[in-house]
Amino acid sequence: MSATTTLLPCGHEVLDPEQVHYCEYIQDPLIKELLLPKAPGGAARAYAHPDEFQFILVHQSCELSFAGCLYELERAVEAIQGRDLPRAAALVGRCRSWLLLAARQLQHLVDHLTPEDFAYFRVHLSPASGAESIRFRLVEIASGVRPDAPYVRHRGRTFTFREFLDRGPVVGEGRPKTRWWTSEMEARAARPTLSSAADALFGVAGRPEEEQVAALSAVWRGERGEEARGLAEALYGYERAVRAIRRVHLNAARRHVSESPGTGHTDGVLYLRSVLETARSFPALTAAAERAGAAAESAYDHDLGAEREGRGGREGGA
Repeated sequence: MSATTTLLPCGHEVLDPEQVHYCEYIQDPLIKELLLPKAPGGAARAYAHPDEFQFILVHQSCELSFAGCLYELERAVEAIQGRDLPRAAALVGRCRSWLLLAARQLQHLVDHLTPEDFAYFRVHLSPASGAESIRFRLVEIASGVRPDAPYVRHRGRTFTFREFLDRGPVVGEGRPKTRWWTSEMEARAARPTLSSAADALFGVAGRPEEEQVAALSAVWRGERGEEARGLAEALYGYERAVRAIRRVHLNAARRHVSESPGTGHTDGVLYLRSVLETARSFPALTAAAERAGAAAESAYDHDLGAEREGRGGREGGA
């Protein structure tokens, strides 16, 4: 006796329409819809250039990686607060892996999108900017970038994290067209972060910087136990992963827009370079690790942020 089957919208024929099916589980129709570029207002439009497809795909992939990092960051904070240090170190390692995955995805654009081809569709992006990524801002906050901490040197002034993101939209060339700070960011900033949880664990919260470095140097040397040292190493590796994605973003801007202003009312390369030099979640731990002779960034991490010269040739064309 032949079984009755059902043809699903994706084209697969299945025995039971209620069975778990891959295309439905990963929401394949939604993925196809998301790959279409959108005009202002949300209407789908045609690709302005064939390489706009990879530009969209890479940025959406990065957003998924940031979502993965955020999910594990919350769990890592809870593990630190619960004094489950091996689990915390493992979860911080997952966060590092998610960020390095996003860095690799951005590196794809550095390697495979030429400045000439980017120029074909860049006009359709302004005033939008990758700096508007709410998930990455939440990653920064959940990691420990404090709203009141120095974040960027911009046009002769040093801004704190919140100050820079909380500038309101105004009329004028090179002025903000979007307020980047959101209520979700405000709410996340009020909760414990990876940095604040670690500072409480290591007993350095509120202490002068040099005292923090001295105390964390003892942790790094293993004087507080191997589990504490393992967590410190994981946190140091995570900070380097954050810097890796910042470096790749900087190198992408250098390659694709050179010294031109960013589409999101920033100074482009100058803005990204300043953030790379200023923003930190674990400055005292980084200082302690480096004073103790911490190994240099691994070759792969370093390559992600290395200067990429001699890649100006056209790869595809219009």
